[in-house]
Amino acid sequence: MARSNRVGRILRHVLSLSIAPAAVACGIDTDGFTAITCGNDRHLSDLRTAEELDYMELINIGEGGSDEPRVVTTFGDKCGSASNVAMCEAAIAAATSAQGFRIGQCVDFCPRHILVTNKGDEVKVLDTKEAVLALIRPIDTAGEAVLAAELAEYQIICNNTDEGGVRASGSGFDVLGTRYTEICDPIERELYLLDINADGNVQEIDSEVIESESGACIGRRPAGLARRKARGSTRVGAYLASVARLEAASVDAFEALAAELVHHGAPRALIERADIARRDEVRHARVMRRLASRHGGQFRAPSVAKQAPRSLEAIALDNAVEGCVRETFGVLVGMWQARAAKDPAVRRAMHRIALDEARHASLAWAIDEWIRPRLDAAARERVEAARRNTLEIVAAEARAGNDPELVSTLGLPDAPAGERLARHFKEAVLALAA
Repeated sequence: MARSNRVGRILRHVLSLSIAPAAVACGIDTDGFTAITCGNDRHLSDLRTAEELDYMELINIGEGGSDEPRVVTTFGDKCGSASNVAMCEAAIAAATSAQGFRIGQCVDFCPRHILVTNKGDEVKVLDTKEAVLALIRPIDTAGEAVLAAELAEYQIICNNTDEGGVRASGSGFDVLGTRYTEICDPIERELYLLDINADGNVQEIDSEVIESESGACIGRRPAGLARRKARGSTRVGAYLASVARLEAASVDAFEALAAELVHHGAPRALIERADIARRDEVRHARVMRRLASRHGGQFRAPSVAKQAPRSLEAIALDNAVEGCVRETFGVLVGMWQARAAKDPAVRRAMHRIALDEARHASLAWAIDEWIRPRLDAAARERVEAARRNTLEIVAAEARAGNDPELVSTLGLPDAPAGERLARHFKEAVLALAA
């Protein structure tokens, strides 16, 4: 589920690209830093451990160990010097922990990791950052310095020396890392110049704000939602009444999704996140109803036909369309509105809803990642085709722009802004789906 952790960061980057050229650090001098090469193998490939090991295995155990463990990367020769290879391999396969440590900053989805080591017949599980640091001390390689910064919960961006990099400095290393210091009203991210010493201690030498913005959106549509035309004494009121209806319908969408996830034996963490999303949408619908009423909108409750539990492919198709594309693009449009709306009540509402809806988009991508390996190749191809087709439809809708009154009052993007958002969003979705 690691992909879901990238959703908020990528959407914020899309928004910054769509508003103006991306800001580059100017206070911290990033010259002389070496970029971190992207790829999971970077976590282990440059480690010099205190004792010589045959093998290491980094495992993602999810949130609190409740999810199915997933091997992130390995290094070395598994059980290469073991006297009983079969027993050694069985011990590695059974290695687990409910504790674990974090790599990088936790924003919405917070996976934990364990490091399994093997020397001869001995297999150990390291499930704290202190244990990992003890293994790699002294910090005398660039890879170890970067890992120490990540264990201190800084994000080290790969292939971009403006936001992530490493260089030797005296007896230690300097590392560039980022952190979100505010995640709602506004969203704020800072770049840090970090000093990593031989013991793995991390000290902040300098910092600067490199991103400051806000975000929000509209919820997902459930299967079986009946079409009803929005009404209101003003165009703005009718639009807000329609949004309130969709938010109310999203309550049904997430309730049904949670039940289907239970039916198909999904991890408990996904089911719990779907239920939290349902409760969020109750609040969102209430907020949007009040806004609609202020502008003369007439709220009409949604009519949603009950559906039997769907197949995994049907859920994946709907999730790809409604969650990974429409809901995720809704977050991006909401971010735009939170900056551009002239109505201060709309801006405030979007600020309050922002964090919730970003989590919902992350949930869609986490579900996508859980389901995809459970589908055959033909089904996966159909899901991807539906995602790409919806991406083109959403792009065409965005390029058409919105009514000038909605643009002015509610901050919806006009045609030029919609074109920029759609263009950068398409690139982001294709990257997330890769």
